[in-house]
Amino acid sequence: MKTMSQVLREPIINWLVKSEVSKKELSQALSVSRQTPTDWTKDRPAPVTPENSVRLAEYANDTELTMSIIYQFFGVFRPMDGDLYRRDLSASDDLRELEENERDEAKALAQRVILKRVQKLESKDFDLLLRFSKEQAEAVFANIQYLNALCDIQNMSIKDLFEIFMKDWQQAGYFGKED
Repeated sequence: MKTMSQVLREPIINWLVKSEVSKKELSQALSVSRQTPTDWTKDRPAPVTPENSVRLAEYANDTELTMSIIYQFFGVFRPMDGDLYRRDLSASDDLRELEENERDEAKALAQRVILKRVQKLESKDFDLLLRFSKEQAEAVFANIQYLNALCDIQNMSIKDLFEIFMKDWQQAGYFGKED
């Protein structure tokens, strides 16, 4: 499956304003024409290729922009809308706890289903598992937002955090080691 280019107008504009990086500087850093960042941010924007999106995320080293790019290309981990949820640490922690509680309630209902053999599952069992999966995903999203808020307080990105602790996490077995 070939990944298609995506429009990233708003996330790029937001990052440019926040970072105070000029479009000229961005074009030089990404080795694209000076017109390219303008094309990405005009009213009828040009889509960004997957390759340029990766280079943009690496150059920007900004969690919010990176998560927006991931959302556009893969449909997961879109940053929370500041108009809907407060993005501060306290609000993120409250939301994280709420989502984890909802996940635990769904898990309690699905626990017997989880213990069954797959061949013995009925339609209602799959409905319970789907609800549990939804709640698990929402807990993951809330935890990522909380992690983002923690990193913001420390003036670092999630990528920076990974660079600091990846060896520890690999040794603990959370991630495979590179050969």
